[in-house]
Amino acid sequence: MSHEQSKFVLYRELGGGYRWRLRSATGETLAASAAGHREKSACEADLRAFMTDHHPDVGVLDTTATGLMR
Repeated sequence: MSHEQSKFVLYRELGGGYRWRLRSATGETLAASAAGHREKSACEADLRAFMTDHHPDVGVLDTTATGLMR
């Protein structure tokens, strides 16, 4: 499967934690963090570890940087 148009999305949970998910070009969730993270840096580390092992060329959309919630 090609992940050319896929992207990782870093987002805030309604409860205030952080999570990530890998989305396909069609919006399908391909992978997601197993748990929420209290600190953004912990979520980013978890995302980077997964990315390095599985999808090193996929970009990241950080929705927390713009204040968006998804």
